[in-house]
Amino acid sequence: MEFSDGQLRVVIRHANPIEQYAHRITEAHTLGYGPGEHIDIWSVEFQCMALEVWKETLPPLFLQQVASSYKRCAWFMESALPDDWVAENWEATLRHLSTVAAAVDMDPDCIRREVPLDALDIGHMPEVIRYDRLAELIHPSAVDRLRSAATAVIRFCRFKSSIAPNETELACLQGLANGEKRSDIAKGLGYSERQLRRILANLWAKLDVANDMQGLAISVAHGWITLPKNKATR
Repeated sequence: MEFSDGQLRVVIRHANPIEQYAHRITEAHTLGYGPGEHIDIWSVEFQCMALEVWKETLPPLFLQQVASSYKRCAWFMESALPDDWVAENWEATLRHLSTVAAAVDMDPDCIRREVPLDALDIGHMPEVIRYDRLAELIHPSAVDRLRSAATAVIRFCRFKSSIAPNETELACLQGLANGEKRSDIAKGLGYSERQLRRILANLWAKLDVANDMQGLAISVAHGWITLPKNKATR
């Protein structure tokens, strides 16, 4: 099946926060929280337990929006046919989205009210979630499995994108996003500054953008690069 760039972007925008979610729980494990005993974290029953932790810091309306967005992404992923090498990870990511949405939909505190829900641009997992509490529920092996699944899905979507930057272009983009000087980026890649300018000019033409700011914006939106935490939260 051929994927449109728009469809790939939707999946990346949901897989990125799942990867962040798993990473932050792993960080909590390394800080001494838990570890929990739950290995099957893809069941609705487990997600109902996790939802109780989410509800400590996230309001019901936001959780309703999350569920709605997760269901839309899960519907697309279920109807798609990814390559064999990513199929198992695709299914694991899809199950996570589906069971989280199901847990929210059946929670009495999150029953949908008769109000319109604005579209939710996922992008990042909220930092206010009690990841320490989740670490006390989840076994490290389950967290590793969730993170590896999301990472594989992100890699697949980036590979399939018709305008995806190559490895050199990604390194240039991430360097710019990190605030590095062009001279330092060029030196690190073994290029001259003139060669770096040519690489970026060709990339901006491919992405149909006019400058660094626009190029970085579209790259972050597609999930090709990430902004450092201090920039992403401004």
